[in-house]
Amino acid sequence: MQIAMDKLLDVLHNTSHFEQLLKLCTDRKVYLVGGALRDAMIGRPLTDLDLIFPEDPTSLAKTFARMTCGHWFWLDKERRQSRVVGDRDNKGLQYDFAMFRAPDLERDLLDRDFTINAIALSLSADLRQTTLVDPCRGLEDLQQKCLRMVSDDSFHNDPLRILKGVRHAAALDLLVDRATLKAMQNESAGLEGVAVERIRQEVWKILADPGAARGLQLLHESRAGEQLFGAGFVAVLPELTTRLATCRSEWQALVASAPIVGDWLAEDIELGLNKETLLLFTLLLSLIERGLPSRLAEKWLLSRKSRANIAAVTALDMNTLKDFAAIARNARAYAWWAVCRRINPKLLLLALAVACSQESRAHLQGLEFWVPLVASFGDQRPVDLVDGHWLRENLHIEDGPVMTKALELLRNAEIYGQVNSKQEARQFLAGHYQNRIDKVNFDTL
Repeated sequence: MQIAMDKLLDVLHNTSHFEQLLKLCTDRKVYLVGGALRDAMIGRPLTDLDLIFPEDPTSLAKTFARMTCGHWFWLDKERRQSRVVGDRDNKGLQYDFAMFRAPDLERDLLDRDFTINAIALSLSADLRQTTLVDPCRGLEDLQQKCLRMVSDDSFHNDPLRILKGVRHAAALDLLVDRATLKAMQNESAGLEGVAVERIRQEVWKILADPGAARGLQLLHESRAGEQLFGAGFVAVLPELTTRLATCRSEWQALVASAPIVGDWLAEDIELGLNKETLLLFTLLLSLIERGLPSRLAEKWLLSRKSRANIAAVTALDMNTLKDFAAIARNARAYAWWAVCRRINPKLLLLALAVACSQESRAHLQGLEFWVPLVASFGDQRPVDLVDGHWLRENLHIEDGPVMTKALELLRNAEIYGQVNSKQEARQFLAGHYQNRIDKVNFDTL
């Protein structure tokens, strides 16, 4: 236990702004609780520190934000819960401030989900002399790599804890206690009543974790997978695990040759959902049923942008790959091809990288060639080689469906290499709409 405490204190004292926090807490009762203690003792990097107080901590939280040049905001004003996010140098480190959930510390801890999260450390006293408050023997469970619920009604009180348990067990390589697993199974139906915003965040975290393969297995063992994704989840579980491994292997191979791809994978599409996780969500769940990712995206209230990209990835097939092999090998052609498919261009290339790993590789040329071209445009939409003014003045095409069709024809010509410049674009359209031309100076085309 002393070894664990030494490691814990060493990590905390090396955490950004922790010393400043200690100075603020000298004359107040405050406890560090939960995940930060757990992670520090096993050597995992800290991303957030949960602090609990017997009284309203809002004033202290605001003072801490000013001292550290951080950003303070409410999490739950009614419950007096707020957050301070560190400056850029802290890489997103956040401190959460909240009041006890119960009349005293011990009852607060007994109301938590898992024993490994029901541990507290007083920050009011000399840390070298203090001991952990551990009424549920969470430290012992952590040392024995066991995930155990705090109380028998833990999942009944909040079924989302089932998914949190899956995430903890997969990420920390824990064995789920037999009684805990049984309780998960018995309460899995309760997930239907949990707010979809909470469900999706936990699912995304499970998929994003390096231990996602074990997470999928635990979703099955806890019956949460069937509850969320239907009975077909069990039947395709081996395929899910295989596709997961394939995706990560192919992306890492592409990252090895083009490091910028790693940045693309990490780019957020919406809060809590980056490109890599969106692709895993779509490519894995489509094995259960092709339309499942889009239905869940609708049910789980994903953003319009996320839903559009999910639908586009789901629609990719062998014909898409053959078509990709036929497009002109330049940045504008690819950018317009992505626009026509209503998908983020980087996301499309990442999806193609996975498709390349299968028999379809014969239809594709090396994706490494495309990375700098896609990077040159980023997520920007290309500008058409001709504008509406030229179409109205020279081809007598007015705004509306006919102009839209003309621009679509031009973009398609660019995609397949028929047009490569503004002059070629004007000549192409003039030839197509020759019957509309009265007096066109072809020397200016």
